[in-house]
Amino acid sequence: MREAAVIDPKLKAAIDSAIANEHLVRIRAYAVISATESGINYIIQSILHKYGRDDMIGPVYTSVKELSLNGAKANFKRILFEDENLNSDDDADYEKGMGLFKDNLNENWVLEYGKKSRERKLYVDIFFDFNSERLIVEVMNNRPITQKEDIRIREKFHTAMRYDDIAQFYIEGGDSSEGAGMGIVLVTMMLKAQEIDPHLFTIRSDYREKTLARVEFPLSKDYQPQRQRFITESNAELVLSV
Repeated sequence: MREAAVIDPKLKAAIDSAIANEHLVRIRAYAVISATESGINYIIQSILHKYGRDDMIGPVYTSVKELSLNGAKANFKRILFEDENLNSDDDADYEKGMGLFKDNLNENWVLEYGKKSRERKLYVDIFFDFNSERLIVEVMNNRPITQKEDIRIREKFHTAMRYDDIAQFYIEGGDSSEGAGMGIVLVTMMLKAQEIDPHLFTIRSDYREKTLARVEFPLSKDYQPQRQRFITESNAELVLSV
């Protein structure tokens, strides 16, 4: 099992109380940095340990981290495109912007753009809704995707469904041209490896204000997944800002 994250004692007590009472928990992040990862890690460990599903910690943590990174990077790209006066719907501008994004992506740049995201009120909210039957995680960033980006996402979903192993995907022509797309492939394959229906992983956007990624992790063998409303409009009992 992954080592327990070191977090502030008061924050730890608040998380412990929320999880003990099965209260909805939300993390708000402007960049996925070590503090964000520690909060995500501790919440996931605590939830799954409560229900005797420590075996799920690794897959759930990796999935949530990937989706959170995707959301933060999407906000960073929006800032970059705005600052460089690039149109994401124009193919030439899009390629130029993605080139700049990849060339500059490093730890210092992430910290700088995390500050810019906070200033421009662009964030990622990570919701944990759980009980003994299932853990539902939703990752929402308040940036809509374009219809072109939506098409790319659907293509990645279809591609991931054809493979059972990430190495096989690379060998047979996979690429890393889209960071968010590769996250989708990884999460889909991870669910398949855990014998979880990959259709329990969905992404949607209203094309105006936000994009939502949702993964439903069954914790009980008798659990029957149901189509549920997204929980991102609910009032979380515990909100962590990192």
